[in-house]
Amino acid sequence: MIIDAHAHVFRPPDISPRGVDLLAPAQRDAPVEELLSVMAEHGVGGAVLVPLDQHDDYLRDVLRAHPQRFAAVAVADDSVQGRAHADPIDHLKQRREAFGFHALRTQWLGIPGRSIQESPFFPVLRYLADEGLCLWTYLVPDQLPLADELARELPALTMVLNHLGFCPHDMRVDSHGRPAFDDPFPDSTRAQLQRLSRRPKVHVMFSGQYALSREKAPYTDLNGVVREIAQAFGSSRMLWGSDDPWTRRDPGYPTLLELPRATFPQASAGELADILGGTALRLFPHLRPEKES
Repeated sequence: MIIDAHAHVFRPPDISPRGVDLLAPAQRDAPVEELLSVMAEHGVGGAVLVPLDQHDDYLRDVLRAHPQRFAAVAVADDSVQGRAHADPIDHLKQRREAFGFHALRTQWLGIPGRSIQESPFFPVLRYLADEGLCLWTYLVPDQLPLADELARELPALTMVLNHLGFCPHDMRVDSHGRPAFDDPFPDSTRAQLQRLSRRPKVHVMFSGQYALSREKAPYTDLNGVVREIAQAFGSSRMLWGSDDPWTRRDPGYPTLLELPRATFPQASAGELADILGGTALRLFPHLRPEKES
């Protein structure tokens, strides 16, 4: 069973609240019906949906309509991270009552140079570990070192590093309306990823190449770092994601589905099955059809 482990669905803000920026201007629309059509066309059985920001309304409705087809990620706001006056755990619990998400996405863990246990976010991170919820990380560069300390302090916490563990910085929007970045994997990031690979509950997403490469698919300029990551984490801790809708036209869903095989031509059928769905199903077992469950 193929699982798309990272896709976005959203509506224009006059239909359902969300932020507006160059990547997602007010007129941009990505309804779930379009994603479902693409998934059906290419034999994808389920997906993990990520909102653009902390506005949960649309994903809440999608999850209610398709509870066994999708897993959902909430985006941490300042209140959840403990950087506002509200109690962070109470705030997260209130959001969870309205929106039964399965993971929490963040770009921030704590204050660089200080212990993760001193972070106002730490009680929420411990709550995620206790509740069996995943941490979906898209950490900016000064936050990645805290991830290793977090994995040591909370070894039961499942962490998924978004987009090959890349740390977003200086984003631009390319001619196809997609995010793009330069210098994605400096030596410091690669070294941090190697350290994180030693933590058994840390996973990495096989996605985002289109935004990180200077070439067209199959993005051979990234082969060195991607194979290095794969060797460190293993297929059982890698998850394929399309990052739809940014990628729907270029390179296209079929190209992305073939990317694991193109990148790892020596991979076994079992290893490819892990990347394309097996790992995601272990993290989100409710996505398995009932007869398989």
